[in-house]
Amino acid sequence: MKTSRQVVTDFLNQFVLDEQDKKILFLNFSTPQILNVLTQSQTEIKLESDFENIKSRQFDLIIGDLPFGLQSVLVDTVSKLKINKNWSYILTSLRTLKDGGEAFFLVEPSILFSQQGKRFINDLALESYFYNSVFELPEKLLYPATAFQPIIIHFEKRKQKELFIGEVSSDYESLIKSFISRTSSSNLATGIIIPRKDFESFHKFRIENEINNLQTQYKEYSKYKLNEVALEINLTREHFQEKPNSIYIPKIGPSPVVAAINETKIKHQNLFQIVLNPNIVKSEFLALFFHSDLGKQILRSLTSGSFIPNINKSDLESCYVSVPSLQEQSLLVLTNQKLSEIQNTINQLKAELSLNPKSATVILDKFESIQSPLKQLSIEDQILGLIRKGENKHIEFKESFSKNTRTGQKDKEIEKTSLKNIVGFLNADGGVLLIGIADNGEVKGVEDDFFTTADKYKLNFKNAINSKVGSEFYSLIDYELFNVGGRLVLKVDCKASNEPCFYDQTEFFVRTNPATDKLEGKKQIDYIRERFR
Repeated sequence: MKTSRQVVTDFLNQFVLDEQDKKILFLNFSTPQILNVLTQSQTEIKLESDFENIKSRQFDLIIGDLPFGLQSVLVDTVSKLKINKNWSYILTSLRTLKDGGEAFFLVEPSILFSQQGKRFINDLALESYFYNSVFELPEKLLYPATAFQPIIIHFEKRKQKELFIGEVSSDYESLIKSFISRTSSSNLATGIIIPRKDFESFHKFRIENEINNLQTQYKEYSKYKLNEVALEINLTREHFQEKPNSIYIPKIGPSPVVAAINETKIKHQNLFQIVLNPNIVKSEFLALFFHSDLGKQILRSLTSGSFIPNINKSDLESCYVSVPSLQEQSLLVLTNQKLSEIQNTINQLKAELSLNPKSATVILDKFESIQSPLKQLSIEDQILGLIRKGENKHIEFKESFSKNTRTGQKDKEIEKTSLKNIVGFLNADGGVLLIGIADNGEVKGVEDDFFTTADKYKLNFKNAINSKVGSEFYSLIDYELFNVGGRLVLKVDCKASNEPCFYDQTEFFVRTNPATDKLEGKKQIDYIRERFR
């Protein structure tokens, strides 16, 4: 399998290959080197002093592999800004860009959302250098040196009306096609065109989509920026005075968000105190929200743009939270308290179980009646969470397994679309197939999918797996029907296989991002050699 660095290099080399007969500038400053751009017509710069040799020249394509975490310098833009030194390399090289040329730079995400970055981008626009595209790079690109995740920002000397954003993965061909034609899809893997004002970072983009999907699932939820529900956001150098309806968020580190000052575990100077508007949100609810996967993701996103993970106040103020009615909040808080009471009771029983055989008999007798309904609720929430995230490399939706929704008839080709996704997941990194979910995330259920009984539906599915995927892969495929919002959904969990899997023993599929592709010929041979060696 390709390394993250090789994926990024190959992605940018596609543009180099298109410009072979033109003048290319490669800024090769990073240590260790990330990119390995190869072309006969390039001019390479490895030292800042080399800029003196190219200031009078003009280039068709610029690629910048720049260092991060440098000190600030003063630059001769309109606003006479003090900026990160690597950004000054962007400015100097853009001034050598031809009309009609393009430039791609690896850079910190903060260039788009920090106040310093926004002023710099604005000054570049005054010199007619416009960023028109942004690409998210693979996680751990710089690992183990740092978990920091840079982006690629794309400049031209003409301003596109809207912004093109995409996610660079090993399956970048469709992304490049969409980028060149400036066409939009429904997924970052193949590129999306959005209004400029709607984008600050990929983390925020995903979070806002998930919050919007939450509001679609539960109409009573409303989206707020934190500063819209906060009366105060405080910092201290010593100790906070407790204030009613407050939560405490760590500036740095993994400490949990709490709703009481006596529950804080770290020094107060490392915390934010957020005093909340009691007419909108209860502190106990918002602390609970930040304990959810979505809430944790929001807090992580606030540290994603910097080398040293640290939440700053302005970013915290503008982060989004999702809040239901006060009545719903009270219900959720009370339910959480009851679950904590159950957990405490379980812990007490576990502590003394070895000395109480009578208790063991009673627990076993009551276990199913207690666990079964709670487990169903837990999985329903899990499925709704997957739906909110949307289709991606590891999640696929299918409205039905057998029924052609246009004709109303049973259709083997419809079955194949589900089965080939299972094969694709097995041949890649695994994933989840949800049958009974429309492409837009609406829960349709499988009751109209030639469903007579749950057992017969699952038997039909098992027979299809046996016939077209193979019984030797049974141990990697786990499936069950679950009630989601009053409708039955088939959840199919697929693990990654150690052996190649073929649909009907002849066709080889691989889950990409977010599609399932058929590989043939040399591509199939190369993939199998790399993936299953």
